[in-house]
Amino acid sequence: MSLASRPRPQRAAQHPREAGSLKGLGWLLASELAAGLVGFGVMVHFARRLGPEAFGRLEFAVALAAWLLVVVRSGIEQIVYREAARRPRLIGPLTDQLLGLKCLGALAGYALIAGLALAIGPEGGPLVAMAGLILVPSALVADVGPRARGELAAIAAAQALRTMGYAAWGWCLVRGPDHALRAAWCGVVGEGMACLFWLSLHARDLGLPRPGLRRRAWAVLARRGLIASLTRFGRVGLYGADLLVLGGWMGRDLGPYAVARRIVLALAALGLVVPGAVAPAIARAWALGPDRARALIRTWTAGLLAASLPAAVGLAVTAERWMPVLFGPGYRGGGPLLAITAARLPWLLLASFDQAALVACRRETIALRLVLGLVLLALIVVPISAAWGGPAVVGLAVLAVEVAGTVAGWASLDRLGVAPCWHHEGLGAIAGSLALLIICLATPTWPLVATCLLGAIAYAATWGTMCRLLGDGMGTRMLQWARA
Repeated sequence: MSLASRPRPQRAAQHPREAGSLKGLGWLLASELAAGLVGFGVMVHFARRLGPEAFGRLEFAVALAAWLLVVVRSGIEQIVYREAARRPRLIGPLTDQLLGLKCLGALAGYALIAGLALAIGPEGGPLVAMAGLILVPSALVADVGPRARGELAAIAAAQALRTMGYAAWGWCLVRGPDHALRAAWCGVVGEGMACLFWLSLHARDLGLPRPGLRRRAWAVLARRGLIASLTRFGRVGLYGADLLVLGGWMGRDLGPYAVARRIVLALAALGLVVPGAVAPAIARAWALGPDRARALIRTWTAGLLAASLPAAVGLAVTAERWMPVLFGPGYRGGGPLLAITAARLPWLLLASFDQAALVACRRETIALRLVLGLVLLALIVVPISAAWGGPAVVGLAVLAVEVAGTVAGWASLDRLGVAPCWHHEGLGAIAGSLALLIICLATPTWPLVATCLLGAIAYAATWGTMCRLLGDGMGTRMLQWARA
């Protein structure tokens, strides 16, 4: 197919830095935080209303759809956004090419989902098919213009619409164990609302998009986005490998593990904003020399450890108390699973940050080999663990994969001369987490909120003291980089 030749309405061309000027950054961060909090609340609502068995089936279907969603929202998008930012007059044609590629990806992805739904059968197949419909609105998202111009307020508005649609339908429609299909439909509705918003903006500026495929253009985009697409596909597969294998192996009795996993991934989602936000700064620092890049990587590694390590320790120690409080008595036995899953948090964030740092230092091939190696390791150990010991052993196997990814990522950065010093960056977080652990173990009969508050105070005091003793100044350096 070729692009139609009729003229489009054109928006006045602006330099991307002038057009965006990063206005709306506060709105974007606020929308991401609100989306995380609201999404967690909706997840708690689903878990309580559906019950462990139905919620486990829902989570398996959603994880499968999220994995194949990478076929639609691939690394090609990043290539298109970059080219559109450099050449604003090509926003319209690039949007048409991108939508054409995404529609092909959606067709291929949903064909696979439909085949899996038929293979699963009447018990879980309709749920998988319903969750997979999210590929359709995702393929029609026409957000190239606003993202290329740096219109962060528009991105925040789309995120808010997606969250509101998902939450409103979820709270209104899901009332009992028989409403799992409705819960899966809520995600499709939220994505559809965001899709309509992006289409309206594109129609206002350039007219309605006309998805098409010009042979030379799509071949160039596909080739240049291949490495980024494979890396993202492998990374998302790693995030969902445990649930995908357990869902296919066990089918039932997946609810407590699915809930524990969602709690940890909800916390990880806040930390996973860091690699994407800091990567451009690392790239600029790398261009100035390895010392500048190492200083920045060291700062944010320490920051991730300072936030994720106490969260993992506190969540693991109080897991038995959190599960029935949040999700009801049906999930009371999921405390050990939450403790195992919580241990993944710092390793997952550090592994993702190391991979993003490698890409920022122009080592995309190394990052791809690293991700593919971890995928191969997961393909070996996760199915064996599921057959041998069930969810708890699978959780330990995935933890081992995350640890291997962190160590391999650090070794790759060390060969470039930009790796942080583990014994220095993590000392304050380790000391503070020990203080937090003592408080949690010493107050088992206290109200849970009081235990968490006192533990947080103990952690902050110990961490701050260690940073001053070491002369770290990590907090000051993070603030300086954030302002820059």
